[in-house]
This record gives sequence, C-alpha cells and structure tokens, in this order.
Amino acid sequence: MNNYELAMIVSPDLAEGDVKKLAQDSKELLTASGATAIADEQVERRALAYPIKKHKEANYVYINFSGPSSIPEKFRHEMRHRDGLLRMAFVCKPVPKPPVEDEPVAAPEPTPEAPNV
Repeated sequence: MNNYELAMIVSPDLAEGDVKKLAQDSKELLTASGATAIADEQVERRALAYPIKKHKEANYVYINFSGPSSIPEKFRHEMRHRDGLLRMAFVCKPVPKPPVEDEPVAAPEPTPEAPNV
C-alpha cells in the first residue's frame, strides 16, 4: 500500500456545491478502486501561477488516501473528461519512519598524564 495525495485544480466557474460534489465523487471513485484511509478533502480557492484555459484563479481540492499503485491510472481514466476539472496530479508520499532514539554518548576516557621529570 502506498500513501498518496490527490491534487485537483477545478474551474472557478463551478458553484461551490458542484466543487464539493466533484470532491465527493472523487472519494467514492477512489473507494471503489480499492483506496483505504481516505481523509476528508480540503477545498480552497487560490490564484493560479499561470493562466489555465483563460482562468487566473481556481479551486484546489486535496484528498489524502492509501491504496495500491494501480489507483492513479484508473482514476485518471475515469475522471479525464469531467466538466470543470482543469488539472490533476498524484503525489506518492513517503511512509513516515519511526523516530530514531538517541543513543547516550559516552564521555571520553581520561588519558594518563606523563610523569614530570
């Protein structure tokens, strides 16, 4: 199982309810594809770094989930012709490693002093 973050850029022309519905449909499609541990989506409206289809701002939707490596391809195939979806990207997140416990550092051993002659 891999941990992923799905980032979608959605057209600003869609109403807020339609953006939420697209996010909910995405979560349902991910679940149907075998994803688990789907986190709640995060939706925000921001300015774009460069215009996409003559839009200067858009809605960003982020969804975190875990699942097999076949999910991104299936999801792209199902979602590529959805109205209002401008871009999407999957980011494979590394599995967090447990913190390493610090080993106590031993004090240096004293060196014997040379006798004074």
